[in-house]
Amino acid sequence: MTKNLVLSLILGISLVILLGISSTTAQEQSIPNWIKNNAKYWSQGQIQDSEFTKGIEYLVNQGIMKIPQTKPSQSQTNSIPSWIKNNAKYWSEGKITDLEFVKGIEYLVESGIIVTNMQADQAQCDPALWDHVYHPQRLNILELCTQVSGTIKEITPQPNGDYQIRLALDPNYKFMVNQANVDQQHGNIVLETICQNPSQLQDAVQSCQGFTDIINIPPVGTHIVATGSYVLDLEHDRLAEIHPVSTIGIILPNGTIWYNKTIPIQNTVPVQNPGAKPDTTSVPLRIDLAEHDYIKRGTIQSMIVEVSDGENPVSGASVTVHVVDSTGYTAKDFTGVTDSKGEFSPSWTISSNSKPGSFQVDIDASKDGYTPAHRTFSFDVV
Repeated sequence: MTKNLVLSLILGISLVILLGISSTTAQEQSIPNWIKNNAKYWSQGQIQDSEFTKGIEYLVNQGIMKIPQTKPSQSQTNSIPSWIKNNAKYWSEGKITDLEFVKGIEYLVESGIIVTNMQADQAQCDPALWDHVYHPQRLNILELCTQVSGTIKEITPQPNGDYQIRLALDPNYKFMVNQANVDQQHGNIVLETICQNPSQLQDAVQSCQGFTDIINIPPVGTHIVATGSYVLDLEHDRLAEIHPVSTIGIILPNGTIWYNKTIPIQNTVPVQNPGAKPDTTSVPLRIDLAEHDYIKRGTIQSMIVEVSDGENPVSGASVTVHVVDSTGYTAKDFTGVTDSKGEFSPSWTISSNSKPGSFQVDIDASKDGYTPAHRTFSFDVV
């Protein structure tokens, strides 16, 4: 009886000390709002278990959420109990305290679902960039700071003042892309460098007010390493991005990283030579677009690109279609060849999270023996 009493006292005192430490921590360091947003998205089924636990791992590894040094139990599991998801919902709504939520996270650590080992070479990022991100509420943060490497495939200026970079990831980072990246970005991850140009969108002006970020972007084809926040864009089918980007360095052949301050930004947008003489021997192509009127979010948009010489359809013409949504963000890219009717027919599902408004469609067509053509169209999403 005495032995049981002593054990109970020890357990009680340990619990009081643990609660006291956790309570003090919660007072000294507030848990970032993006973690609560993650909890809300997770409880609503908008993000997966693995995506939610990555955010919690960051909290633990940064020391913002204090978890006792607990050795994982022998019977580890990969499944998260439903009561923890309920806790996440209540916590995001302010119905339970940080301390009560932490107790559930301790269970995840003990079960081996969350790993608390911090990598020694953790990337360094500038958290102040988040004060200037355009529409940050659309971005679900998986890791506030991470690092990726790969080869630049395309650089495109955005109307909101950012640059969008398509990066073909190195093999050890391929896991960071998802189906949205395959469908919209040819399997590449998107890097977003913010506030580098004057904004063309009125509602984006304030986010970059008084701030210009200077990140020198190497040319297309350069092997780079980039640091920034790993996010999912909920308005673009949960597209995986590094957004905002904090640093970009060039990976040299010997494996060292060079942060060059003088490399100019080079875009993939073709620039015509103003001094070049027009080719008067070839027939100009003509582009028309059918079935591109207004469409509802969550439905399929089907378009027919028609290429002709003005009178007859032109088959075998190379066509590229670049679609930009109402926020100025690349929504879709297509490449193809016209059929015997001179037609190329791209189609895709407009995300149910897309912002209503006018989408812009830029189309280029070319074929040997013809003068290339470019036209811009638009359609409304409601």
